[in-house]
Amino acid sequence: MERNPAECNEKPRRTAIVTGGTRGMGLAITRLLAQKGMSVLAVYRSRQEEAEAAARRFLEEKLDVTVFKADVGFKAEAEKAAAFAFARWGHIDVLVNNAGVFDFCFLEEMTEEFFDDMYRTNLKSMIYMTQAVLPHMKNGHWGRIVNATSISGSLADVGLVAYACSKAGVNLLTKVSAGELAPYGITVNAYAPGIIHTDMTDPMIRERGDAQLRQIPAGYFGKPEEAANLVGFLCSEEAAYITGEIIGVDGGMMKVQNPGRAYDFVRKAERGKS
Repeated sequence: MERNPAECNEKPRRTAIVTGGTRGMGLAITRLLAQKGMSVLAVYRSRQEEAEAAARRFLEEKLDVTVFKADVGFKAEAEKAAAFAFARWGHIDVLVNNAGVFDFCFLEEMTEEFFDDMYRTNLKSMIYMTQAVLPHMKNGHWGRIVNATSISGSLADVGLVAYACSKAGVNLLTKVSAGELAPYGITVNAYAPGIIHTDMTDPMIRERGDAQLRQIPAGYFGKPEEAANLVGFLCSEEAAYITGEIIGVDGGMMKVQNPGRAYDFVRKAERGKS
C-alpha cells in the first residue's frame, strides 16, 4: 500500500531516559514526557514494588514507558541502561538525570560510606549517564540533558555538607558540559528544586515545615508536577536557545528573605477590615 508523503516526513518519536523515574519528581517527569509523546525508559535502583506499581499505572494510562532496574552510580550500569534504550528504540534524544538521595549528617559524624554513596548517587551517576548517552546524541546532532540539582547547591545549610557539595558539583557539571556539548546540538540545563513535597522530603516537612513555609514566598510546598513542567519545557524543541542554566523551582525561596512578613502584613490588614 502506498504511504501518504506527509507520513514519510514524520519525525521519529523522541526517546528519553529518566533516572529515578518511578517515584517522586522522577515519576512526574516520566509521566509528563510520555504524555508529550516520548518513549521513556524509567530507571530505578531499588524499591521494586513501587517501580512495578508505577509500571502498571503507565500501562493503564497507555503511556510508552519501560521500567528498567539499574544502579547508574556505577559506570557499567549506566552503560547498560543506555544500551537497553538504544536497542529498544534505535536512538536516545533526552536524558533527565533525576536520581538522587537526600540525608542530613554533620561533618564530624560523617562516615566514608555515607559520603561515597551521596556522591556516587547524586553526582557520579550524572557523569556516567551523560557519557553513556553522548555517542547517540552526537550521532543525531540533537540532545537535551537536564540535571537535578537543588537550592542546597548554592545555599549552605547546616547538616547537609555531603548533599550540598554533591549538588554544587552538579551545578558546575551542568555549566561545563553545556559548553563542551554545544557543538553537537546538545543543551544541558539543571532544575533546582526547593522544598517539593515527596516521600523523600516528608520527614523534614513534618519536623520543621512551619518554619520552612515562612521562607517561601509562594506560601506552599511545591508539587512534583510543578518541577516536571519545567523539565518538560527544557526537554522540548522550544528550549533550543537555553543551555548552561540552573533554574530554580522553589516558590521564590532563594530570591527574597523573610517573605513571611508579607503574609503577616496581609493578615493584619484583613483583620482590620473586619
